[in-house]
Amino acid sequence: MLKFGIEQITGCLLGGAIGDALGAPIEFLTIDQIRETFGPAGIDMYVEHQDGFGVFTDDTQMTLFTAEGLLRARHREMLSGEKNDYSSMVYQSYLRWYYTQNHPPIPKIAQEKGNCFLAGWLMEQPGLYQCRAPGNTCLGSLASGECGTVENRLNNSKGCGGVMRVAPVGLMFSEDPELAFKIGVETAAITHSHPSGYLSAGCLAAILAFLVQGEGLLDAILETMALLEDWQKNQECKYALQSALDKYQTLDPTPESIETLGGGWVGEEALAISLFCALHFQNDFRGGVLAAVNHSGDSDSTGAITGNLLGLMLGGDTIPESWVANLEMADVVEKISRDLVIGIKNDTNIPGTEWRLRYPAC
Repeated sequence: MLKFGIEQITGCLLGGAIGDALGAPIEFLTIDQIRETFGPAGIDMYVEHQDGFGVFTDDTQMTLFTAEGLLRARHREMLSGEKNDYSSMVYQSYLRWYYTQNHPPIPKIAQEKGNCFLAGWLMEQPGLYQCRAPGNTCLGSLASGECGTVENRLNNSKGCGGVMRVAPVGLMFSEDPELAFKIGVETAAITHSHPSGYLSAGCLAAILAFLVQGEGLLDAILETMALLEDWQKNQECKYALQSALDKYQTLDPTPESIETLGGGWVGEEALAISLFCALHFQNDFRGGVLAAVNHSGDSDSTGAITGNLLGLMLGGDTIPESWVANLEMADVVEKISRDLVIGIKNDTNIPGTEWRLRYPAC
């Protein structure tokens, strides 16, 4: 039974988008450069644009398209009465994201789906048609015309492009963390073929599912580590998660401590850094997200994942109002969050015609 409502689901996705936007302009700076430019504490507001507005990157763009794929799959499942292949529908949503990045749709898929392929309300949002540092692995995998799976490997990438977009999976399948883990793995494997690239995504999906069930963060991590044992080639992810737990017990959340967990450029490191920050700031969204972005590494991705975790745990009303008010496309993130609540409850028959237009079952 879902124990969290709209405030928590919105907090998860909006928190991720905010962490993403805060970290975007400092992603490739060292901590010394960040301190020299923004002061000893680093950034504490959006700094990319002079107007003070924050803009999220491909991390949140792909998170939104993950949610869209899941909702279209849930809609099709409701209409057919049969279990659906969620990862296949998410793959098609990633191809729609690929289209927004100035690339044509894959001809075979476009021909099969016709006008339906580019339908849906998310494709009508002009703000998503921006190239915000899209990952080369994601672009290359989608350009191949093949849907990657655990068995059908497209590359050997374990970049964090799989884990940074998976939050909606943990929310959608929150009643079954083991299934959330599996679907998280499958959606990440669409583009990232290294086990650490997709297992880290499975871990985050399961952790979020356990949190929705009412588990504390530490217990959610430990229960997820037990699920991880059932997957092959899990050594790197196991080590990263254990390192996050060990260092939470022994180190303060400084940039230097974060760097002992890596740079966050690969999946297991991004997850470990985010868990380390979230554990230290379990009652402080602002503090946790700022810790997650002010370091020498992949600041937008670690900010996004930490924002997902703390936003879900604490709720959207704990996020600083100025961060929400000055985030471009916050309304889009909030709208898809509300739709996810409907999808999670499997009440997609309620919106009727409007729902069919927003999330076509094709």
